Amino acid sequence: MSTIMQTPQSILSTFTPFGPPVLRTHGFPRKVLLASAQPFAQEFIDATPYPESAAQWLTDLLNLLASIVNQNEDLSRVVVAEAEYQQLSAVLDDLIYGVGEDEDHPLSAAMALIGTLIKTYEDQHFPKLVDLFPELSKETLDKTIGESENTIAILSEQIKTDFVIVFFSIGCLLWKGGKAEDAIAAYDLAVHINSDYASIYASRGEAKADLNDLIGARSDLQNALKLSEKQGEKDFSVAIEDRLQELDIIEAIIAYFSEPRFAKFSIIREYSIQMGKIHSKADIVLRDAKRNFVVIAECKSSVETNYSPEPLKSFLCATDTPFGIFASGTNTGSWVFYENLRHNRFRQIERSDFEKRVLE
Repeated sequence: MSTIMQTPQSILSTFTPFGPPVLRTHGFPRKVLLASAQPFAQEFIDATPYPESAAQWLTDLLNLLASIVNQNEDLSRVVVAEAEYQQLSAVLDDLIYGVGEDEDHPLSAAMALIGTLIKTYEDQHFPKLVDLFPELSKETLDKTIGESENTIAILSEQIKTDFVIVFFSIGCLLWKGGKAEDAIAAYDLAVHINSDYASIYASRGEAKADLNDLIGARSDLQNALKLSEKQGEKDFSVAIEDRLQELDIIEAIIAYFSEPRFAKFSIIREYSIQMGKIHSKADIVLRDAKRNFVVIAECKSSVETNYSPEPLKSFLCATDTPFGIFASGTNTGSWVFYENLRHNRFRQIERSDFEKRVLE
């Protein structure tokens, strides 16, 4: 970016703690265990897209930090250009105003990292103590220089982790704000710096699933599973295995609706549905040529603790969709087919009846 980021102060209040469907973070330092690392959410998710100005602000911040990383192969000795310093200073002013001392704010880690980068630039370009005060004794100077070098050494060890934390947090915010592609770009940067965090792979896999890249989602979740198993995170491993089973079910539903007899319908993945103030996404929607909803399918692994068709029924009510499928396995014989009788009433029907009425 060539200009200082223009940031209305009200934007920062948009980035309040959130709970996107990311798997529990393991292995991160305490500072990253913010709202950006909530347990994998099975209930409805408030995923209201940010105003475009807020999303653009996050994307600009991501691009600014990415340019610094791309120009510094060795992050232990970061060099910040003057233009980047000016932009970082403007961003820090906004973060100090909007984040303050709130350690649970999703951008608190970003504020700390930007402060470090600014200090790095000033240490490299601003006058040294010996230049300002030549009258100081050699002993005083040696002590000051020694303390400075020790601080730089500590920062060089921590800064890679700080970048990973910030890219992860920005990725989660972008994902929650409906910018899955930009979120993946943030996760990519985090993985490039350190590929040992299962949570980043899991979160990137979920963002890819949002974009209907089930192959990419599965690959990332499998990498997350390997890392969590290697690190002895049993609960995390179980959660990832459960999600992989759910992807199997989603693929089975897609294969079912891809049969030639359903050719007149279109299949939509991760369809956003608003229910009052709540926004959530249906796993699969079948739509006719007039764009009317015909079927909504929800896919949940049978081992999930929140094993319930209630979210499906809420989707059917909110959209007035005539039929629904609740799938808890890849075998069509295990699926439950519903007819929406309206007024919050539903009736289970046989698969043969479901197919006859949908295809008639």
